[in-house]
Amino acid sequence: MLRVTEDLYIAARKRRFRRIKNGDLTHFHSRLTPIVFDRIESLQQQMYAKQLPEPLDIILVTSDYYLSLALTEHFFKFQRTHVCVNLEEAEVMLQQTPQPRVFIDLDGVSEPAIDVLNMIRQWQQTWPRLNMMQLTACRCMEVARLIDAASIFPVVERRLRITDLLILLTQKRARQDWSIAQDGSHLVPLSKREWNILLAVAKGESLKTIAASFHKPYHSVVYTLGRVAARIGVGNNKSLIHLLNKLSCTSSAKV
Repeated sequence: MLRVTEDLYIAARKRRFRRIKNGDLTHFHSRLTPIVFDRIESLQQQMYAKQLPEPLDIILVTSDYYLSLALTEHFFKFQRTHVCVNLEEAEVMLQQTPQPRVFIDLDGVSEPAIDVLNMIRQWQQTWPRLNMMQLTACRCMEVARLIDAASIFPVVERRLRITDLLILLTQKRARQDWSIAQDGSHLVPLSKREWNILLAVAKGESLKTIAASFHKPYHSVVYTLGRVAARIGVGNNKSLIHLLNKLSCTSSAKV
């Protein structure tokens, strides 16, 4: 009888090795150890096993609960979507491969719009193949043109009807009325020099200080501001500086 019992335990032990596919055991139990411990060990290995998470399809950056609910439950219902409340969290998730598509709600982030646009330009340089779209309820055409010219990523009006918004969100490159310059041509993204000057103005630096820091003549900085002002449709440099001050405030996209 004892021999039969030992044979049963040996058979159970062999089945355990085949079940958990573990050939690297460094310890062995007695053949008289109850089989229940084999099951506990198997459950422990499953609990502590490192399972790789499934890659994301979409990253949505917003703190607007209703917008995130509408997009995740209707537009992106059958896609793996993660909602981030800040850009730092989204930047970490952009490290994965394949890279997910990104939607940034400029009205739904706590950072000033000028800082968000600056981060988006950095992402554009880091990941040239990044697929991103910007959402905003901007009521000022000049602000919308400046946002559109800040990067190559399209800007979409978030207050559109559901059917129209769905069409724009599914397009690879959505172009709207504000992407047209005053002369009827498409807006060209701002150059690195132009953006750095605008960024310095938004921080409150004087034009003389900016000219000295960039080792450029004062009139060159003034000319650059005037050229950008003409492209986005503001009347003069003073209006452009006032616009940049608005963008440097929190929730400044709602102007």
